[in-house]
Amino acid sequence: MSQADRIKWDQRYSQTGPVPLVPPTWLSDVEEWVPTQGPALDIAAGSGRISQWLATRGLDVTAVDISLRGLELARQAFQAQNLSLATLVADLEEDPLPPGPFAAVTSFMYRQRDLFPAIKDRLQPGGVFLGEVACLANLERHQSPSRQFLAEPGELRQDCGKLEILYYQEGWFDDWALARVAARKPN
Repeated sequence: MSQADRIKWDQRYSQTGPVPLVPPTWLSDVEEWVPTQGPALDIAAGSGRISQWLATRGLDVTAVDISLRGLELARQAFQAQNLSLATLVADLEEDPLPPGPFAAVTSFMYRQRDLFPAIKDRLQPGGVFLGEVACLANLERHQSPSRQFLAEPGELRQDCGKLEILYYQEGWFDDWALARVAARKPN
């Protein structure tokens, strides 16, 4: 990303203000596999909807995003619920992920192909990765995100490599072509 991306996201979050932090409904299908204690990393956390879901499960969450304003909104929401949140402003195209290891790592609606080796490396044995990305078919109905940020058919599954796939869906959901995964690092 760039300074221009940081400005774009800060402006977007400044215009929206506090937003409801409703997690995707499919997370209820996978919650049995998601740890309820230990450290968690939410990549491209934005205003914290996935971070909050992780924290309410009992995890100690670190939220990483390029937008300081998005993370400020997340902190405000956490404070309102008496939850604890660590935040890190980072450009993940330039800055490394926190070292971990993590019991859970999430990445929702953020696609950076070269980040997956680091994601898998940051998971502790038995740790779970949860991800959701827009797919190439999305361009049939929407102009964004651009092709660069879209997954090819089956690509998210391939990204998980040697992780054990616990759950995988790919298709149209609420007018968006998405791929969703829950995968566990072997012990």
